[in-house]
Amino acid sequence: MPVKITYLSHAMFELSNAKTLLIDPYFSGNPYAPSYTKTPDFILVTHEHFDHADIKQFTCPVVAPPTVRAANQITMKIGDKKEINGIAVEMIGAHHPQSKYPTGYVITMEGKRIAHLGDTYLEGVKPLQDIDVLLIPIGGTYTMNIDEAVKALEIIKPKLAIPMHYNTFPEIRADPQEFKRKAEGRGFNVMVLGIGESYTLE
Repeated sequence: MPVKITYLSHAMFELSNAKTLLIDPYFSGNPYAPSYTKTPDFILVTHEHFDHADIKQFTCPVVAPPTVRAANQITMKIGDKKEINGIAVEMIGAHHPQSKYPTGYVITMEGKRIAHLGDTYLEGVKPLQDIDVLLIPIGGTYTMNIDEAVKALEIIKPKLAIPMHYNTFPEIRADPQEFKRKAEGRGFNVMVLGIGESYTLE
């Protein structure tokens, strides 16, 4: 079954096949977030900041690092691997000094490996094997900027990269098309998704 990856603004994505997985929800106070009425099977939270852990409206299980507090929480630490609702989830490290425990995830659905890097500077990027789709921050200030994100692609070598974490706030203004041009100039594939747009991973 194909996996549909939908961009919901900021660092928030929905992954869906027979199951629905929400990553880094940020609806409250986010003027860019689309209306969302679905009930995901579970949620992944990369760290405790308000723009990644807006989980109060949900009652489903929340996978998160120890610094997050959720009613129905599955706590993971960096390096942990779990199977949740038939989906393999691995928590990876990130470098984001503003957080007490920054993380990212590698999610395996339908045999495809999707990595969400969370909020990270380039120092936190480590090689990852066989990544089909990489969800990568480009906004600078709190994460990598565009040029650093291109360097991250050289470390991870994904089959496809989708930029995130840009233009939500003035401090993270960035042009995703510039990232696409620079990355494709280095031989990488990039897809820029508008808010609410989807990519289907066959």
